Amino acid sequence: MLGVISMKIFSQLQQAYLIVSEQDFQLLYINPSAAEILLVEESPLNETVWLSVLLPEVKKVTAGPAHNIIFKNKCLRLTSSRVDIEGQAVYAILVEVVKELQQSADYFYSLLDNLGAYVYCKNERYAYTYANRQVCDLFNCSLENIIGKTDYQLFGEESGRKLQQEYDKKVIEKGRIVKQEEYNYLPHLNEYRSYLSIKKPLLDKSGCISGLFGISLDITEQKKLQHLNFENEQKLSTILDNAGAYIFIKDSYLRFKYINKRTCDLFQLPENDILGKTNIELLGEKQGSEFSKTDLQVFSTGKKVTCIETFALQDTTLYYWTVKIPLVNELGVIDRFIGISTDITEQKELENDLVALSVSLNEKIAEITMLKDELQKQATEDVLTGLYNRRYFEQSIDVLMAQRGSGTLSVLMLDVDNFKAVNDKHGHQAGDNVLKFLAKVMLNECRVGDVVCRYGGEEFLIALPNTNVDSGFVKAEWIRQQFSVLSAKEFPDFYPLSVSIGVAELTNDHIEFHHLFKQVDGALYLAKNQGRNCSVIAID
Repeated sequence: MLGVISMKIFSQLQQAYLIVSEQDFQLLYINPSAAEILLVEESPLNETVWLSVLLPEVKKVTAGPAHNIIFKNKCLRLTSSRVDIEGQAVYAILVEVVKELQQSADYFYSLLDNLGAYVYCKNERYAYTYANRQVCDLFNCSLENIIGKTDYQLFGEESGRKLQQEYDKKVIEKGRIVKQEEYNYLPHLNEYRSYLSIKKPLLDKSGCISGLFGISLDITEQKKLQHLNFENEQKLSTILDNAGAYIFIKDSYLRFKYINKRTCDLFQLPENDILGKTNIELLGEKQGSEFSKTDLQVFSTGKKVTCIETFALQDTTLYYWTVKIPLVNELGVIDRFIGISTDITEQKELENDLVALSVSLNEKIAEITMLKDELQKQATEDVLTGLYNRRYFEQSIDVLMAQRGSGTLSVLMLDVDNFKAVNDKHGHQAGDNVLKFLAKVMLNECRVGDVVCRYGGEEFLIALPNTNVDSGFVKAEWIRQQFSVLSAKEFPDFYPLSVSIGVAELTNDHIEFHHLFKQVDGALYLAKNQGRNCSVIAID
């Protein structure tokens, strides 16, 4: 045993020390600070319960650096120093409290409560033995009200049976680690939830399964988004397959990655015989290379390419108005593009016949534009389209009616079909562009003396002096067809645009304009009821 002087010195130290024999690791002395930490009496000591636990750890620390152990709900650090005291070789072991285990446990449980997932344990009878705060919040009850309950009691009969028989049974009875999606009903919320769960067996000291430990992540919103994406893909596929254009996607090797049904029909091949192949493989070197020129331009410029492409047949040449738009992957690299082609063979042929007329009309438009005064424009023109406004039209129609004499006067009322759908799908700016484009078409097709007016919203009026109702109907049909054809080129991404037109003629029976307006408005209403995209003459 140590001498009295040595024991007195160590007893006065603030640090906690154990003195152990170097030869047999016998505990020789424990000072008051160490006794307080270890919850024992100060030396001299006989063999105690704690000694059998502590001495194996003392042997470890004397052979190496500082060593941490768990002892009586505390984490202790033992640091050994070999010293000679009164001619006896001993180890002086410094004992320091690293942290209380309860603090560690509280920190651990705090982590589980803030994990953002449902964490729980169940025993071999499938009753809950632990649940974190998120589980308690899910059921809107305290942990005490969850412990001991089963899923039958918390989720109800149907979901409880499914959780136990299909999921938990594999873990508790067969010892498997399972990862699966779970779907159950929450009675108190009256809703179903989806979860991504990982469950593994818990083992007792003998290695037998005593329950399970599980972590579940709520993926209800992700599942809803997946379902919504699937529905949107189905809708998009339906729209593209029924679009009046050839739509396709190619990768950077110019291989087809997607084609709509119309494109498939054009090649007269099954979809699987087209996907993965290039223009040259499908059309041959000469024709395929022509189409590939603008394909390559998309990747070289990184910009949208618009072009007219030709497809030579044995007895004719087909023309296509094509837009090719680059697509960027998640890395910001252009690795594919989407192409939209519209057959414009008939329009192209008409263009050649209308070149001279277009020049003349453009000159007249330029002449009219030069004669306009800025103040008059503000008072008489519609800001968006540049057409006459309602005020000017109502003033002008009275003059035209008074000057008509024995001549004729017809009025057209036009309305853009399904215009609200254009605004809803493409935005109001796109809707404004459609109205401006229609205004341009009408101006191109009308004479200098005709009065073209935006009467309100998507509704337009055209006054045609010296024009009977039959000639007015011809004019209406020409405008309607021109807008349908030209808008398909101007707005290839839109659902085919069209207008409905009512036609009425001023007769001697009409005294005021509102009688004529009522008739032409009724004709427009009939055009809408007849399926839109048509012209109807007013019925007297």
